[in-house]
Amino acid sequence: MDRRTLAGGLGGFALVVAAVVALRTGDAPDTLKKEIADGVEVVASQEPMKPANARAQALDVDALQIAWNGSASAYEVRWNGNEQLVPTPEVELPGLNPDEETQVEIRAVSATGKRSEPLAITAKPKDVFNGKWDDQLVGPADRFDGPESLDPRKWRVEAEPDCLGLRPFGQGKRVDVDCPMAAFQSNTPIRFGVPSGDGATGRAIISVAGAAESSHVRLTLLGDPWQYLKETDAQPKGAVSLDITTQGTRIIADPELPRTGKQVDLGDAPMTGLVAGVRHRWEMRVLPDAVVALRDGVVVAYEPVAIREPVVHPRIRIDGGGFLDAFGVGGVAERVVPTEVIPLDQDVALPQDVVAVKLVKPENGRVTVTDVPLTSAKVAAQEARLVVVRKPESRPGALPRLVDRPGGIKTGSPRLHVMHEDGAKPPQPLPRTGRVLVTAEINAIGHKGIELELDGKRIVALPTNEQGSAVPGRHEFWLDGKALPSSSHARLKLSVLPADGGEPVIAETVFQLG
Repeated sequence: MDRRTLAGGLGGFALVVAAVVALRTGDAPDTLKKEIADGVEVVASQEPMKPANARAQALDVDALQIAWNGSASAYEVRWNGNEQLVPTPEVELPGLNPDEETQVEIRAVSATGKRSEPLAITAKPKDVFNGKWDDQLVGPADRFDGPESLDPRKWRVEAEPDCLGLRPFGQGKRVDVDCPMAAFQSNTPIRFGVPSGDGATGRAIISVAGAAESSHVRLTLLGDPWQYLKETDAQPKGAVSLDITTQGTRIIADPELPRTGKQVDLGDAPMTGLVAGVRHRWEMRVLPDAVVALRDGVVVAYEPVAIREPVVHPRIRIDGGGFLDAFGVGGVAERVVPTEVIPLDQDVALPQDVVAVKLVKPENGRVTVTDVPLTSAKVAAQEARLVVVRKPESRPGALPRLVDRPGGIKTGSPRLHVMHEDGAKPPQPLPRTGRVLVTAEINAIGHKGIELELDGKRIVALPTNEQGSAVPGRHEFWLDGKALPSSSHARLKLSVLPADGGEPVIAETVFQLG
């Protein structure tokens, strides 16, 4: 997949002076001229509506999160002489002065680049920052803000090489996850204690942003010894997960856990899931008779189950990319146990600084754990995993390689769909009579326009930068059945044309004609 970047995404912004110039045909040398062939009808898009109901909050004292109501293809956000385009009605602005008011203007942008009237909001980061969120944690939260973030004393990482990096965020950096799947096993256990003021016996928090519409984050509490297995080895018993996607948040519990009938009132949250480029703080709050999910302090999901284990081990899994910011646990204080898990695909010599060694074997949905004598010089190769617990001052394994990456919000490739007006869709043959609806979904930014070809003949040229930089959007066209080729198949080709004159991004589809 060709993955593009929205300029000025997760900090380290590609900032431009906020100046919008209306472009018409002939205004600039690289302006695309609008051309529509006979037999093609452009479905008119709605005029961009002014956003409404702006609101502000802050996860850091030097950052603002601005959200609003709207249904546009994308939005243009301006602040302090800067400009950013975002695909959702929410933005995060890091690197601000905590004591200065920041004025923000938001405009809806249509698929052809038209701007709405601005919605304005003014906020001071320090005034909307909630510093009490971490009061219930045991020790400081882990901040994934540099090359030493994934300390092997605290974390075991399961991911493809080079798919983890550091993405700019304000004046600092955060861990960027650009993997099909990455798992982060914490070596800090959660021990449940007596209920606190909010009823929780333990908790885990995670601050994370999505990378694209396919992002998926899961925070799981694993009982012993499931934390020693790889993420894909087996379905863990007795586990409870906080499951977060761009569509929302839910709690998933092992069906074998006892159910309690507990009822929990949900809060009034306009959004409950991941947002591309904007951090939110989720809390997994464990009560004696339920597990509750909170997003930015608002209850968004729960499951009426009781966790049996007195100690659990948190694991973070990210699919489809994400932006990892912070993690913390609450309950009874427990020390970090530096642990290394070694596959026994060959003989393994025991390190000198071990305090305990275990042999872990998953078999038929069960896991057996056997203690290995410390007097053993080596452990023979076999279908098992070797768990090596080291002295507290030890540093097992090595840090993942975290390379610097540019800022931005990842987006996907363009997509092209066809459907006959009678509802027929490929792979069914489409009738040659009537009309065919062609839908082009564009995920790029800063392009000057799109072109559509039917069997090698250009039938549409459409500018998308009418009043400024183009944004992701949806374009629809009706094709008269009489204009379709006489052959048994038709080929549609969509080209997204970059403003700099570079190579276009292509999407194609072939459909059968009846």
